[in-house]
Amino acid sequence: MIRLYLGNTRSMTGRLALFFAAVSAVIGLFCFALITLTLRWAEDRMGERRILIDKKEAIHYFHSNPDINVVQLDLLTTAYNDISLVPKTYQPYLIGKSHFLDEIHIEDGSQMVYLSTFTHSGIEKPIILLTYVDEVEISYNEFITVIAINLAFVVVLVFIFAKLLMKLSQRLIEPVNALKAQLDKNDPSASFTLPKDAANEFQTLASGLNGYRTHVNDLIKREQSFARYASHELRTPLTVIKGASKLLLRASEDSFISRQMTRVQEASKQMSTMTDALLSLVRYEREKHNEPFRRISAEELDSIISSNLPLAQQKQLDLKCTIESMPTVQASPPVIAIVLNNLIRNAIAATEEGNIEICMTDSKLKVIDSGCGYDGHQDPQGHGLGLLIVEDFCQRFNWAFSLHNNDERGCTVCVAFDSK
Repeated sequence: MIRLYLGNTRSMTGRLALFFAAVSAVIGLFCFALITLTLRWAEDRMGERRILIDKKEAIHYFHSNPDINVVQLDLLTTAYNDISLVPKTYQPYLIGKSHFLDEIHIEDGSQMVYLSTFTHSGIEKPIILLTYVDEVEISYNEFITVIAINLAFVVVLVFIFAKLLMKLSQRLIEPVNALKAQLDKNDPSASFTLPKDAANEFQTLASGLNGYRTHVNDLIKREQSFARYASHELRTPLTVIKGASKLLLRASEDSFISRQMTRVQEASKQMSTMTDALLSLVRYEREKHNEPFRRISAEELDSIISSNLPLAQQKQLDLKCTIESMPTVQASPPVIAIVLNNLIRNAIAATEEGNIEICMTDSKLKVIDSGCGYDGHQDPQGHGLGLLIVEDFCQRFNWAFSLHNNDERGCTVCVAFDSK
């Protein structure tokens, strides 16, 4: 049980158990010290009271028998009215003093030694009493027995106290564990609930979490609605642009105008791809666990590379593609197009000469450029802004995103579709 409670001090229950165990140990040690000191103090006070009673009897005896200097009052106490008659063992404690009271330990036991004075016939005389206190004090075995009984009683009380505190702490922690369990379920539509007997502070916490979850859900719904409506509204003008550009391309025989119309068609096609990506993201946020897995096709990859080839040719860059195998992903073609387009365009924008290589394996996508490298700053003309977009997509689909500068020049961006 102790191991269960103390095994994980990172949890609140474990920390409380550790705290209560430390408090119990301190209380036990304090009680042990208190009982020991109390017994010793009681023994000393008892010896002192006995020797003071014997003092009265000794003074009365010396008054009645002035010629006698030593008297055995009983089996334990001897009285003297002359320091020179006291055994030499005790004389060093008495010479030069007018009053003394203490327990002196000798080889054959302990004696309570008392020194004072009394007056006889107008003459002040010393009175010394020696008492074998070991005979009236509790023995070592009795002392151990008393201590053991008291400690056992304290241990029982501490154990009961600790159990009660553990029950109380567990009762207090139950609402926190209930809230954690409900958070782990990650059900946005569910409300946080607690038993009616939970403390008011926890009820307030649950109410605050419900308000926060409602606010977050509203924000997500508004974001999804905006993306859905914006994507839907963009389809109409894009369709008009695509249709009009096709008609103009057929009607025009001028080569320059034809090239421009082709560029307009390519731009409208890319905008349509982005619109589809927005719609797919909205659908993914709403039904992310139902999105089917699919394998990226070679035609899909060729189309993306072809759309970026004119940008690379304008800067006289060599755009290479190495395919080991095609990965399986849970993302629609527009999403893959946005990710790869941003990576390629960032690489083209950051590279003035050399080449850009795209590598595809069954679990990773790499874009390697020979540009100036990445310095960590956001720059719409180079590395930075597009990578933030890619990183956001990676977080949505649980992909691992990494970027590092190459040994010679340029940098490598990697997207690991299997992030485990």
